[in-house]
Amino acid sequence: MIVRKFRDRDFIETREGMFFCVIGNVHPRNRIISYLKYVPWEVKGAKRLGWRRNGREYGRILPHYSALGVQKVKDFLKHFFPNYVYFDKYLNIEIIGIPVNEIKTHYRPEVRMQEILKKSSDELEADVAFLARELASAGNISKAYLGVTGSILIKIHNPKFSDIDLIVYGRENALRIKNSISNLINQNKSFRRLDEITKKRLAKEISQIHPLTLHEAYKLISERWYNGFFRGRFFSIHPVKLEREVNEIHEQKIYRFKGIVTIKCKVEDASESMFLPSKYLVKEVRFLDGREVNNLREVVSYEGLYCDAAANGDIIYVRGKLEEVNDLTTSETYHRVQVGSFEARGSDFIKNVRWIKG
Repeated sequence: MIVRKFRDRDFIETREGMFFCVIGNVHPRNRIISYLKYVPWEVKGAKRLGWRRNGREYGRILPHYSALGVQKVKDFLKHFFPNYVYFDKYLNIEIIGIPVNEIKTHYRPEVRMQEILKKSSDELEADVAFLARELASAGNISKAYLGVTGSILIKIHNPKFSDIDLIVYGRENALRIKNSISNLINQNKSFRRLDEITKKRLAKEISQIHPLTLHEAYKLISERWYNGFFRGRFFSIHPVKLEREVNEIHEQKIYRFKGIVTIKCKVEDASESMFLPSKYLVKEVRFLDGREVNNLREVVSYEGLYCDAAANGDIIYVRGKLEEVNDLTTSETYHRVQVGSFEARGSDFIKNVRWIKG
C-alpha cells in the first residue's frame, strides 16, 4: 500500500489558524514547502477579507500569485512567525517550510470532494459536485481521482464569489480530462469557454505582474485548456501527481545559483509541464544573455502561470535563474533554468515563440 503523502495543492492549517497551500510533491523530511494563503482577520497584515468559517473571518497576505508575491509573504512570516522560514541547504535558498510538528490539520482535496459528492451544503458545493461528475464521465475516470482545493477545501468559501479549483490526480487521468474538455465545452450547455472580456481582463492582470506584453498574456490565456466557466462560475483544473509517479526525494539533489540568463531553446519533452513545478526538457539551447553552459537540460517553472505553456517541438524564450544541479545518487552534474525564483525579482518568463508579435 502506498502511503498518502503531502501533495501539491493540499492545504495545511497551523496552530495559529493560518492556512498554507502545499507546493509540489517533494518535501524535506521534517518540513512541508508551501505558501501562506489565508489568515484569520485578527492577524496583522490581513487584507481582502470575505472568507468565513464558524463565525471567523479570513483574509490574505499574498498580494498576487508570483515569486514576488511569495517573497512578500516570506518577509511577513520572517517578522511575525520566523519558525516557518528556513534556509534549505539542498535548494540553497531561504524558503517557507512548515515544521511537521506545527501542523494542526492536513486537508486533502480528494477527501473533501467525496464529502461534497455525498452531500452539498450550498449552491457552490452543488456546482462542484456536478462539475466533478461531468468531468469524470467525459474523461472516463473514477471520481476518486478528483479533488477540490482552495477556499472550498478548507470550508471558508463564499458562494457569491469563490471560484472552483479542481484537482485531477495522476498523469493518465489528467490527459483524459485534457483530451475530453474541448468536446465537453462544445456539447454541454453548462460549460462555457473564456469570453473575450474575461481573457482581456486576465491578460491585463498578468501583464501588470509578469514580464509579458498584453498580446503575449492574451495568447497564453487563449491557449489554456484548463480554464473555463461552469454554470457561470470560473473554474480551473490542476493535474497533480500520485505518489507512484514521483521518482525523487528532496535530499537527492543540490542546486547552486549561477546567475540570471536568457535563452532560446526547443522543447524536447513537455510531459511534465502540466504539473507544478512544470518541467520542460530542452535541446538546441542558445544563450541570449548571461553565463553560458554546455549541459543545460531543462527548464523548470514554479510559476503556475506557465503550466502546459509549450508542447514537444515548440520553440520558447526563457529568462530565469541558472542553476547547477548535482545529483547525489548518480554523481551527475548538469544545469537547468528555473522560472519563479526570488533571485530573478519578477524578471523571469517563458514565452512561446508563437505568442510573440513580429
